Amino acid sequence: MPELETEDIETATVSTKGQIIIPARLRKKFGLQKGRKVIFMEEEGYIKMVPPADLRSLCGSWPDLDIDKITKEIIEEREDDLGRERLIEEAIKKSNSKNSKKK
Repeated sequence: MPELETEDIETATVSTKGQIIIPARLRKKFGLQKGRKVIFMEEEGYIKMVPPADLRSLCGSWPDLDIDKITKEIIEEREDDLGRERLIEEAIKKSNSKNSKKK
């Protein structure tokens, strides 16, 4: 773990619901606004909270990245997955129905 300066250390109290308030300085620094999701990881005995990377923020890494095209492809793949899931569910129902009639 990198060395921390005293001014980098903030504390928060865990509520009875397991909630904490992220200090304002850190919310502003990392752009954490109401409703924003964060990722929690356990790492080397520490709890690490990380704001998820926004795909659009990575555009500079891949100048020819077409986010709209990728988003469309992801949605289409997910729709295909849902179609396959429905077919599997129907096959299971038919199989269960046949098995119950045999008994």
